[in-house]
Amino acid sequence: MSAGQILRKDVRAQAWAAWAPVLAGLGLLYVPTYVGVYHEFWSLHEQSAAPVMLLLVGWLVWRQRSAFAAVGATDARLIGSILFAVGVVLYVLGRSQSFYQLEVASQIPLLLGVVGILLGSQGLRRLWFPTFLLLCLVPVPGSALDQLLLPLKELVSDVVDNALHLAGYPSARSGAVLSIGPYNLLIADACSGLNSMLALSGVGLFYIYLSGHARRWIKATLLLSILPVAFLANVVRVAGLTLITFYAGESAGVRFHDRAAYLEILLAFGGFFAIERVLVWAGGSRADQKPATAELRPG
Repeated sequence: MSAGQILRKDVRAQAWAAWAPVLAGLGLLYVPTYVGVYHEFWSLHEQSAAPVMLLLVGWLVWRQRSAFAAVGATDARLIGSILFAVGVVLYVLGRSQSFYQLEVASQIPLLLGVVGILLGSQGLRRLWFPTFLLLCLVPVPGSALDQLLLPLKELVSDVVDNALHLAGYPSARSGAVLSIGPYNLLIADACSGLNSMLALSGVGLFYIYLSGHARRWIKATLLLSILPVAFLANVVRVAGLTLITFYAGESAGVRFHDRAAYLEILLAFGGFFAIERVLVWAGGSRADQKPATAELRPG
């Protein structure tokens, strides 16, 4: 074994020794949090895309695993300590009051604080985005958003109803209730699109982060397309649920509904990929169409 390999092995061992108690402490804090969030929200399919976002965040952190070897940097300990203290306060308040929104959100400053204390500013630059995506896991308090949910539900049902009419299906709409054949489907809060739009916004940010485009206008256009893509993915979900219920019955519709969040994620990825390809093609076409400047030569 070469001296360089021995040195790298020692560095990794030191990093694991420093991070092992941190990981154990984070597990003690947040494993009970996620168990509670699962039973209160994710198991009811209101935010069933959230576990996928958690896996994506974990994968992004794993991609940056080389950053964890830089234990000992001191150039961000002050801001790291402040963020850590804020995170602890939010966690204590959320945990003591059974306020899951605050408890889950406390991860962001707390984790960034730990990174700043142990890894310094370089670690913060490399890990801020995966940590920021944890914001997509904060449960949405439905009762506080009733004024927003009702018009959103009606808009989703109206778009689906019009699309089915154009396709020749016997559909009708009354408020947030969509009727097709002998079936009446209530567009519930979970199908309003708000939860899925929040989750798919995280998927969109994840896609833009991975795409790594140098062209700012492509990044800006992709950012602006996040909410429309998320809304259209939810419309496709509701339309699919309606058609499956119409053709295969209510039980088949329920089974589709329980798994439709994963379809939305695939649709969103497909939508972002298609938009990106069109933008890249359009950018290349514009570059090809630029008039060539005449070369002036003396004499």
